[in-house]
Amino acid sequence: MNKVNGAAIGFLGGTFDPIHFGHLRPAIEIQQALNLKSLFLMPNYIAPHKAKSLASTQQRIDMVKLAIQDTPSLQIDTQELLRNSPSYTIETLKLLRQQHPTTPICFIMGMDSLINFDTWYQYQEILNYCHIVVSHRPGWKPQFNEVVTTLLSAHQTTDSKQLHLTLCGKIYFQKTTQLAISSSQIRELAAQHNSIQFLTPAVVCEYIQTQQCYAPDNKTATE
Repeated sequence: MNKVNGAAIGFLGGTFDPIHFGHLRPAIEIQQALNLKSLFLMPNYIAPHKAKSLASTQQRIDMVKLAIQDTPSLQIDTQELLRNSPSYTIETLKLLRQQHPTTPICFIMGMDSLINFDTWYQYQEILNYCHIVVSHRPGWKPQFNEVVTTLLSAHQTTDSKQLHLTLCGKIYFQKTTQLAISSSQIRELAAQHNSIQFLTPAVVCEYIQTQQCYAPDNKTATE
């Protein structure tokens, strides 16, 4: 295992269709609370046959870039989106580790994902490539199954400094503001020509309106 060189970086995946404050607020809180050098928003690939009133690949990239243009600590990583095929998290993490061999990597997930973590493909290998940072709302105490409980017993830390001192292998819980906003809600409102103001940054609202990303007859949805 390579030695650590530099502060940890974070990765937050999602379809971001569109990106909204429910993604952005926890992202900036985690970046600042853990003093991450950068936090990368990583849009997921969506198979064309699954697209339903969705923005195009380029539109999703554009919207993330617009949303974070004034926040240098938040960046975008498009490699998973541009791979043109679905990929397992472990495969993405192996690539990230190759690209950042001496940098601690924090993979960010929600509490729902941790609850079901043992159903993930090759979940036993994931902590060999990254730390897991669990974004959760204050006061929520979920019930974990035996597998996840054992995993937490072996890997959980309450010391955020450990995320910078080691390349991988830790699980850390970070309280974040949880906003009840969904991308599907925004798509539905936009399709009905209702306001999406205050759900996503104004520049993204303007982009969606100009591009007609979620218009019912949007012919670019699966491109």
